[in-house]
Amino acid sequence: MSMKEFKVKSFSELIQIFERFKNSNTYVFRGQADSSWKLLPKSGRPEFHKKYSKTLPEKGLFESWKRYAKHFLTKEPITDWDWLALAQHYGLATRLLDWTKNPLIAVYFAVMEKEDKDASIFCYKLRDSNNPVETSPFDYSAFGVFFPSGLSARILSQRGIFTISGTPNIPLDKALENELEKIVVKKESKEEILSSLDFFGINRLSIFQDLTSLSDYLNDYLISADKKSLKRNIELELFSNNQAPMG
Repeated sequence: MSMKEFKVKSFSELIQIFERFKNSNTYVFRGQADSSWKLLPKSGRPEFHKKYSKTLPEKGLFESWKRYAKHFLTKEPITDWDWLALAQHYGLATRLLDWTKNPLIAVYFAVMEKEDKDASIFCYKLRDSNNPVETSPFDYSAFGVFFPSGLSARILSQRGIFTISGTPNIPLDKALENELEKIVVKKESKEEILSSLDFFGINRLSIFQDLTSLSDYLNDYLISADKKSLKRNIELELFSNNQAPMG
């Protein structure tokens, strides 16, 4: 049995597929901007994996990150699992892979960039017995799902969870082929889908929730709006106590 694959060309087709998951809270989703990309944690990708050795192990890089990260934190994580989730969320090459309980957030990450490439959304049904937190993340040799603490507003706003792989250089779309479904989003539909997501409140600001994202969101709003609608919306914003347009 191989991985089920669907191809869509519109937002409405995506919604029809997601209807199948509506009555189940056991599915998680991951969007990738290029459908040719494998489901590989960053530490398992060749440019990182081949650099790790006994003199520079993955755990050593993680411990260095922890040591320096304390300077920027007002509240420190308690366990190495939460430390690792925080490091993953801020871009460190780890063996974690980001997923979300909200399929529309996965769609956003799939269509937000690489307009010249088809995108993909992976759907995975959680198992009952793959919680790995009773051991160290670097001693865990299997595949598991980790539910992080609410240490980051981004993790909460993105309804994020993580998978972990004891063999991060083996793609999950190979290891879990029979347990995954893949939706391929055609490249010509990315712009329409991104616009539909914004209408339903899924955009850079709602997902990342910081000042940089606010600036980017309003800059994009200014560039993409036509003069008539821009003037109308600005008048509405001024009338409503200068609240920023949020889609």
